Amino acid sequence: MEQQGTGGPASGEALNRWALTADESRLFREYVSAMVFNGQVTADAAGLNTIDLYVLNLLELSGEVSAGELARRTGLTTGAVTKLIDRLVGAGLVFRRTDADDRRRVRIGIVESAADERLGSAAELFAPIASRLDRLISTFPEAERRVLMDYFARAAEELVEATREIQAAKRTVRIRD
Repeated sequence: MEQQGTGGPASGEALNRWALTADESRLFREYVSAMVFNGQVTADAAGLNTIDLYVLNLLELSGEVSAGELARRTGLTTGAVTKLIDRLVGAGLVFRRTDADDRRRVRIGIVESAADERLGSAAELFAPIASRLDRLISTFPEAERRVLMDYFARAAEELVEATREIQAAKRTVRIRD
């Protein structure tokens, strides 16, 4: 059954082949958009582009990684990763070194002092969203918090897999005038 004027299913009905209702799908899409827009504004405030901000976050969480691992984790081509690394090395935010075990492999890591001096700590940079979400999540009972944390862990895995699927399909969307 379609709601009049919406062009879609009634809010309580499942949407297409997925199990989410129209309201659940809308709410989830609003959440994802809010996260993306917050990331863009946070990157702008730090004087970075969004991918640079998230790569720095990934490096802070993971420590040193290979350039190939950055390509896999971000879904970027190896050429794009090389340009990204060049940009971050040029800004003094990351270092590039040859892997001691495999001299063909390049390892990338954060230059802590430069990143802290230029951007402040990640905790400061992400403080507006982190403090708000901390307050929000802290309002949930412990059992519900475990469900939320389980969701975040599983959703992160699914997002990584979805990124790999898109990368494997090598689909390019071009906006035409």
